[in-house]
Amino acid sequence: MKKKGLAITALTMSALMTFSTGAAVYAASDVSSAAESGAASASSAVEAAALLLTGNLGDMSFLDSANEGMKEVEKKHNVTCQVIEMGSDSSKYEGNFLDASDEGYDIIIGSGWQAQEPIQNVAPDYPDTKYILFDASVDYDKGDYSNVYSINYKQNEGSFLAGVMAGEMTETNTIGFLGGMQGSVIDDFMLGYIQGAQYANKDIKVLTGYVNSYSDSATCKEMSLADYNQGNADVVFTAAGASGVGTLDAAKETGKWAIGVDSDQAMLYKDSDPEKANHIPASVMKRVDNSLVRAFDLNAEGKLPWGKSETLGLADGAVGLSENEFYEKLVPENVRADIEDASKKIVSGEITVDTAFGKTNDEIAKIVSKVQ
Repeated sequence: MKKKGLAITALTMSALMTFSTGAAVYAASDVSSAAESGAASASSAVEAAALLLTGNLGDMSFLDSANEGMKEVEKKHNVTCQVIEMGSDSSKYEGNFLDASDEGYDIIIGSGWQAQEPIQNVAPDYPDTKYILFDASVDYDKGDYSNVYSINYKQNEGSFLAGVMAGEMTETNTIGFLGGMQGSVIDDFMLGYIQGAQYANKDIKVLTGYVNSYSDSATCKEMSLADYNQGNADVVFTAAGASGVGTLDAAKETGKWAIGVDSDQAMLYKDSDPEKANHIPASVMKRVDNSLVRAFDLNAEGKLPWGKSETLGLADGAVGLSENEFYEKLVPENVRADIEDASKKIVSGEITVDTAFGKTNDEIAKIVSKVQ
């Protein structure tokens, strides 16, 4: 049963968890408030929400973006949000979702594919609780998930723009891509990047690999150094969560370019490590922050399509390429113009970006082999 008027301080969870409340204000931009007509349920008052992270804050990427989004939700919708860092032990995730559900939060938010099964197992038993899953989707054919809203992203569209940038900025005609683990989302990043690079540079070669971890920055740095030094790449894009810090370190060490992911990583290092920031011309932004603010906006209007999944892209302000002082300084004006042109063509439908979803591993391997 739901317990209204929940006090955040009453929350008790496993001692292995870390709790963090958002105090700083983050001004999310490009937040859309549109939804398909007739696809939504009635709005409900939201007093308390919980963000359950399949990992820890400080990744300077995907999870930090979610945290920033919930800070904006707190301010904008007067919602108290508890951030629960679940760490890397996935065997505890379902228990954490059960505990949070028993605490009586109005909305419980889970991050990524590792939260999919726990939410699928827990949500049907708590029909009065709402769940949001981002960067993955529950299987709506497997049960009654009318209380679950899923968000997927067109990360391939943002990666296409990064590919255009890398394809035009490279001086060796060789660039690199490193993913966290092989899977549809990571491969979607990769295929968009390859297609964008080919769009900009017909002679491009792309080195690819997987770190097989989202938290192993040391291995990621070794792989990046191999791409830069032995592979002759001068731009490497890594989509691997906290592992990607290794690529940023390697770029600084070698004087090459690194493309950040999910958060605006150059700005994150602007004060603490300006030399590193000056080797990050742009980051592929998966605007988890925008998408969570958008979800709470739509819920307040009674327009959030509970029981459904949405896939958000460039047109929704949910993905894109960071445009900051480093982008303006490091990326030549003609390259920025080409990126803007490609962005407009993607939104208009003139450019259709290839996707890994629906492709077999063999089909993806054939695409990759053509640029190696």
